[in-house]
Amino acid sequence: MSMEEAIRQIIQEENKKHLVDIKRLLESHGYHEVPRFLKVPEAAEILRIGRTATYELCQQTEHNGFPCIKEGNKIRIPYTALMNWIEEQTKQVIS
Repeated sequence: MSMEEAIRQIIQEENKKHLVDIKRLLESHGYHEVPRFLKVPEAAEILRIGRTATYELCQQTEHNGFPCIKEGNKIRIPYTALMNWIEEQTKQVIS
């Protein structure tokens, strides 16, 4: 192993240690990484409604703009799009 490769390996190992420390620090302050896509039960939990109601939102997406991706029997809801949709719904209620 060359000196350059050895230095790269040491740096990679140190970076991994620092990333673990950063993740622990963030989690201790209440931050938790969210997935890019949610399943219906996960979205229902965020919305604080039932799964059936969430499936209904997905079925009526053309009318209500609810963000969901249907692929065969699977339904996935993009996390960021869901948060934006909630924000828009909140603005409509307040206005």
